[in-house]
Amino acid sequence: MENKKTFIQKIRAAGPAAVITSAFVGPGTITTATNAGVTFGYALLWAVIFSGFASIVIMNMASRLAIKGKKNIINAAVELVPGSAAWRIFALALIGLVAALTGFGFEAGNLIGATVGFEDIFGLPQWLSAFFMGSIAMAAVIFSTPRIVELIMKTFVAVMGIIFVISAIIVTPPITEILRGLIPTIPEEGIVTTIALVGTTIIAINIVFHSVASAEKWADTEELEDSYFDTKMNVSLGVLMTLGLIIATSATLFGTGTEVDSPIVFAEALEVTLGGGARMFAATGLVLAGLSSAIATPYMVGVIWARIFKWDLVNDWRPKAVAGVIVVFGTLLAMFGTAPVPIILFAQATSGVFLPFVAVLFILATNSKALGEYRNNRLQNVVGIIMVAVMFILGFRTLWNVFSQLFS
Repeated sequence: MENKKTFIQKIRAAGPAAVITSAFVGPGTITTATNAGVTFGYALLWAVIFSGFASIVIMNMASRLAIKGKKNIINAAVELVPGSAAWRIFALALIGLVAALTGFGFEAGNLIGATVGFEDIFGLPQWLSAFFMGSIAMAAVIFSTPRIVELIMKTFVAVMGIIFVISAIIVTPPITEILRGLIPTIPEEGIVTTIALVGTTIIAINIVFHSVASAEKWADTEELEDSYFDTKMNVSLGVLMTLGLIIATSATLFGTGTEVDSPIVFAEALEVTLGGGARMFAATGLVLAGLSSAIATPYMVGVIWARIFKWDLVNDWRPKAVAGVIVVFGTLLAMFGTAPVPIILFAQATSGVFLPFVAVLFILATNSKALGEYRNNRLQNVVGIIMVAVMFILGFRTLWNVFSQLFS
């Protein structure tokens, strides 16, 4: 009879999803969540819940494909059209290009966000703060093993969770307003923020990485539950952090006319209860969020490219070289104050537009007869199709948004 693992044993066995949570809870998420709370109060809490649910659905598909099907989504995508060289090139190029563009674009925002927090705490010049943040990120992606990266991300996620959840509690928000915010409604002029909240949680590169990492971490069907637990726990923590940000800013800044022009605006939501310590508290959370994303994002791109190009040598330096180039790019932008907005907008558009196509690949791959009893059932397919429909709306609305801003 199989012995069931304890809760602590399950936490120790977790890993890949912590990297993903660390990647999506970055300065972009902090800014988006703060803007949602300041502008619309509690009205968009439901969008965060939806995003987390959608992430878990797709990531669980990735787990079944990886553990039962013994393949990641990169291999599975190529096999959807057997024997077609053109399809193989298209599928690999699509995944590789989306990973690279997303990585470069988001890394700039991650390190600029971490720099803002670090500069605020220590009062150092921007270029020096950015150099420190970039150096830490570089050391983590170059010298760490996958196990160490997972441990770092688990620690960062735990600390960020404590900071953001405590923030939501200390402002004593009205429970009735929170419950009302869980009912799906889009306030007037709130469509863009709604899309941004969904898009900052469900990112194409994250679910591709989860497929690859799960295939390498877990091998036996019995470990499928460990993967499910990993996904549910870490995505739920990410959702909880984002909810905490919205709740804290809603309770203190909604209706005040505050302009959200920096992630550090979140500090203002804590001044009522923490006084002079609010700024330090928020800046620390920003450093952790930015730095964790700055480590996780290039690391994921390196891993994905290694599987695309089959860099399978022992201690192969090429995945880390890819990650290192991305970190250098982000560090230079953060050091010299280059405005990353066009780059980030392009990365968001790329990820948003291709996200539904990646999700479709997962749905098709997990309907394979080779998965046997682990293939998608009817309910999973229906839920998956609904997720894809929403993602298509998200993707093309994001693209329209980007072009409107770039050419306005």
